[in-house]
Amino acid sequence: MNEMSRLKAAITREYEDDAEIDIEVHNPRNTQAVELYFRGEKMAKVMGKLALENPKHGQHVSGVLVKKNFNYHIVDPSDLSNYTNMITSVITQKQSVPYLGSKQLLHHYLNQLSGDVEKLDAHGKQTLRVFKSISITYEAGLVILEWVANPVNDMYADSCVSVILAADSSKAVSAKYLLSAPMKVDRMHFKECLLEMMADMFGSECLSSVYKADRTQITVDGKTAVIDLDTLVRHGVITVRVSVYNCSF
Repeated sequence: MNEMSRLKAAITREYEDDAEIDIEVHNPRNTQAVELYFRGEKMAKVMGKLALENPKHGQHVSGVLVKKNFNYHIVDPSDLSNYTNMITSVITQKQSVPYLGSKQLLHHYLNQLSGDVEKLDAHGKQTLRVFKSISITYEAGLVILEWVANPVNDMYADSCVSVILAADSSKAVSAKYLLSAPMKVDRMHFKECLLEMMADMFGSECLSSVYKADRTQITVDGKTAVIDLDTLVRHGVITVRVSVYNCSF
């Protein structure tokens, strides 16, 4: 008996008493061709919060694909700690911007940006909440922005910083305009500007010339999205989000 045959016999003896393991050990000759067959498709089991409701036909499932040994699971990011050894973290960003204007002027400009500015009292300091995600605290000569980092909130924070800098450089605003209601935008003109902007960004050939119920269709790199021109909500894979705070035509 050669070494490989003894190895085969040792492996067989090790697992022969284990009823849960069905193992076959093959000992091919030298230069003998060996063909191994693997399943081309892989099955993933949906677990945790994603499995609370029965899926519907054509529904897209979005989550984190976890591979353990030869098993695949799809879980919600918040369930990672329950089904894996991974721990999720939340990154909070804070940015300080020099600002020498008044609180009223800052509030006025931010109100023109989002139209949903909330006043909060956090740690004894008056804080403005913009886009329901960006906290803005006013201090002497300084404005502090704080938000939970993600692509959308980062975009909101950039917009807020631009508005703060604009307010700081435009201190001469009449008092009657301070804390005024958000400006009214001509919706038809806004839609025309939005379509023109998307044509400049993606090319006029990507925009559909047919509009249904104030919705337009845009196709980029073979991916199609339907954008509601009233709510700016997209139904697809391309997101266009626009904030208008000061326009002159």
